[in-house]
Amino acid sequence: LNCHIIQMKECFILYNFSVLWKNEVVADVSIVEAKDGLKTLRFIKRYSEDVGKQPFGGKRLNLERVYEFLENRWFESGRPDLVQQLEYLGLSEYNPWEIVKRTHGVMFEDFIWIRFEGETLVWEDVKIRD
Repeated sequence: LNCHIIQMKECFILYNFSVLWKNEVVADVSIVEAKDGLKTLRFIKRYSEDVGKQPFGGKRLNLERVYEFLENRWFESGRPDLVQQLEYLGLSEYNPWEIVKRTHGVMFEDFIWIRFEGETLVWEDVKIRD
């Protein structure tokens, strides 16, 4: 188990989510926000070192790395069918975090997806291919 933890006082949890490869949890991520509005990576716990499954390999475990991962899990704002995609997801504006919450970051290219705190979904609930 590899874990990166930042101790913070007077902050609240902003986002907690797990990253899965099919039904295997490969990482847990927690992002907090301090009273001054500064967002900070609280921790990334890695449960797998398999480079085909683990999006947080290597030594660089920081908030920027998490955002890079998330940016690759939603569709870009310049899509010609953007309005239709947003309507399909029940959104009225382009909000990457809300897009990922609704799509779980599922992509056709791999078996990686995101399960958010409080959800009980499994791969079979979110997959778009076998």
